[in-house]
Formats: sequence, C-alpha cells, structure tokens
Amino acid sequence: MSEQLQGSLLCLGLGITLGSQLTILAREQLAAADLVFFHSNSHYLPGFLQQINPNLVDLQPFYQAGQPRSKSYQAMLDAVITAVTAGKNVVWACYGHPGIASWPPHEAIRQLKALGYRAKMEAGIGADACLYADLGIDPMAEGCQQFEASQFLFYQHTVDVSAYLLLWQVAIAGDFSLARLESDSRYIEILVQHLQQWYPPNHQVILYEAADLPIWQYRAEQVSLAELPQATLNQITTLVIPPLRAKTINHKMLDQLGVPADHPLRKR
Repeated sequence: MSEQLQGSLLCLGLGITLGSQLTILAREQLAAADLVFFHSNSHYLPGFLQQINPNLVDLQPFYQAGQPRSKSYQAMLDAVITAVTAGKNVVWACYGHPGIASWPPHEAIRQLKALGYRAKMEAGIGADACLYADLGIDPMAEGCQQFEASQFLFYQHTVDVSAYLLLWQVAIAGDFSLARLESDSRYIEILVQHLQQWYPPNHQVILYEAADLPIWQYRAEQVSLAELPQATLNQITTLVIPPLRAKTINHKMLDQLGVPADHPLRKR
C-alpha cells in the first residue's frame, strides 16, 4: 500500500444560522486545521471563525463582477488544492451543507483523492432542513420534488402537483451565463409561464429565506404565482410551491399488495 501523502482536506458545513447550527465536531475540526478557507457571505462570519481558528483564507474575493462563476469556482478550487498539496491540513468551511448547490468542494475531494490525499466531507444543516422546520413541512408526508431553478428550466422535468415543489436559487432562474447575481423579471416571467403548465396563475406560493442569525426571523412571504415577477427575490430566496391537489390512490397497486377494502388507505 502506498504511503499516505501529507496534507488533507475536510469540507464541512457551518449550518445556515450562524453559530447555533455548528456542531461540536465541526468546531473541533475547525480549531485543529492548519488553514480554514471560507466564504464571507455574512459580515459576522470572519469574526466568528477568528475566535475558533485565526488561520483564515477568505474565498469571497474570488468572485468578480461580470465574471462567470465557473471561473471563480476554479480559482477557489486551485487555491484549496494548492494548500493541501503543500502539506497543510485544510478545512473548507461552507455555508449550510458543503455538498448542496456547491460543486467546488465535491470536485476538490475528487481531485485530491485521485492524487492520494485524504479528503472527505462532513454534513451540515442546510437550507432544506431549515425550510422544513420553519414552514412545518414533512417532505415524507406529501412528497417533495426539488430542483435548482435554472436546471428546472434547462431540462425536461415532470411535476407531481400532489407534492411540494421547491425551486432553489429562483432569483437567477434561467441564467446560462453563470455571471448574473441579481433577479431579472424577464426570466422570472418565463419561469412563471413554464410553471403554468401545471399550476393556475392564482396558485399561492411561498418565498422562503432562512435566518442567517439567531436574532433574525426567517422569511415566508406568500404570493400568487402570477405575482412572482414583481416580487423581491434575493440570492437566498427559495420558491416553495405547495401541492395543487391531493394524492391519487393507486387502487390497482393496493389490490396487488393485498390491502383490505376497509383499510384507511382505501378511504383517502
């Protein structure tokens, strides 16, 4: 067996609400790292991390106005990999869950493992977990489909209107340039037209944003689908579309499974 190379990468999640959703294990791993890479999506984050480990590298400056995000992501990836291959034990601290809507950590782990370095991911509390708690949704009860909003437009999907539909990063729906950060009502109008294949214009939807700090309130603004292009959509806004109708019972399957005629499933 070949000798393990010096240097390692751990991609961990900070949670969504700063401080309160950081696990004990994640805090210990942050403290033990030689270097901590992070994205300063909050003015409070650098100061919070400084208390745990002063050896910080902020990746936020890699984002440049008008530059495709793919180029920024590659620069971040190169910086992290360079530190690991130099022998450093690196933590990449990510907002929420490190593996959700975040290509660079996955790619860094893949590349470093291929080179023979230790690289892994630790789960964190993501926006989806906050959404289920804040809105009182059990995704197992009615069912739940979720897509990144642009991916929902770019590819053919079939929507089950008896389940919840979550569209993440709805503000930049339709952005094929990977450079836009602000909402464009023209693209949102196209999204609304697309959704009207399944939902009527007056169907009530929810604009959700998790709270970044424990003292803040989450956002759960209800609007009609038709009103969406005029609504305030931020980078962290998620579009939550509740079920349009109840689930349809599959009587043929119930017969095949031997479900009795008087079973509660038959009466839904």
